[in-house]
Amino acid sequence: MWHCSYGTVAVSERVWRNADDEWQRPFAVAAGLTARGCSRRLQRLACDFALETPFARAAERLREHHGVTLAPSTLRRLTLRHAGALRDAQLARPPVRTLPAHGAATLVAETDGTILPQVEFAPGPGDRRKRRKVVWRETRLCAVQAVGQTQTHYGVSCGDLAETATQWAHTARQAGWAAPTAIHAVGDGAEWIARLARQCFGAQGRFLLDLYHVSEYLAAAAPPDQPDHLARQKARLCAGDHATVLAALAARREPPATPDASAPVRAAHRYLSNRQDQLDYPAALAAGLPVGSGLIESGHRHVLHHRLKISGAAWLRPNSAAIAHARVVRANGAWPAYWAALSLAQN
Repeated sequence: MWHCSYGTVAVSERVWRNADDEWQRPFAVAAGLTARGCSRRLQRLACDFALETPFARAAERLREHHGVTLAPSTLRRLTLRHAGALRDAQLARPPVRTLPAHGAATLVAETDGTILPQVEFAPGPGDRRKRRKVVWRETRLCAVQAVGQTQTHYGVSCGDLAETATQWAHTARQAGWAAPTAIHAVGDGAEWIARLARQCFGAQGRFLLDLYHVSEYLAAAAPPDQPDHLARQKARLCAGDHATVLAALAARREPPATPDASAPVRAAHRYLSNRQDQLDYPAALAAGLPVGSGLIESGHRHVLHHRLKISGAAWLRPNSAAIAHARVVRANGAWPAYWAALSLAQN
């Protein structure tokens, strides 16, 4: 007889040897147990904790709340395996080609990049720990919400803009994008965001320049002796009078010889004059739509930064992408469906 412990259950099982002098364990085979293996339920618990906190802390919480001891390395292995599967599934989705006839009336769609710490190793012989360096690379998050709904749907891309476009389109589909849907896209002045909105949503989309980013330019360009200058310029923009704002900036532009770093008025004028088709604030305000990109800014904090940008953390690039995709799946409420599908596939 062999006394063995599986998780929190101890059993005495009969062990046999076959003609080749190999151990046979009928109970372990029948129960689907393997050495150092974890049940699906335990795997999910481990991933639940490890996707929210560092692996060492996750192991402590698992032991504290469920009385199960797993090494942090085991939690890391399990979490990265399932997160990698989720990443691969999301990246394998084809571009959105067709839309249903019915869906949400209006969607708010936003995207932006955030910089996350990642580990790289310089080529060369010897201990690669001595060739380790931390770099900061962009990861793009997408957020889409149907007007009148509280659920925000997210997508993430660690690749090129084509990948980001596909993920943003799928995120919009999950939020209710249909043939008659109007899409209100909001973003800062990064040219790729407006270009991607046109590429993804075509004639259904209208892009609005984030008023709060505009305000940063206007604040830097405000005359120091006019404390109410920014408020007056914002009021004009919200009333649709961006021509007056541009004229006031043009009259105060610095001489051409002034370096850009010392020419905030010229920078503000250039920023707005190049984006005059993105300043329709009256229409957005009349429809009760946002004029700022707070949806994506808050998404960065609670979807990505909460786990991937904690103090002292740096990730291999594939692992960073895997964790990002897994946290997006959890934020979208699709986490239980993933485990249900696993159960069906294995039964």
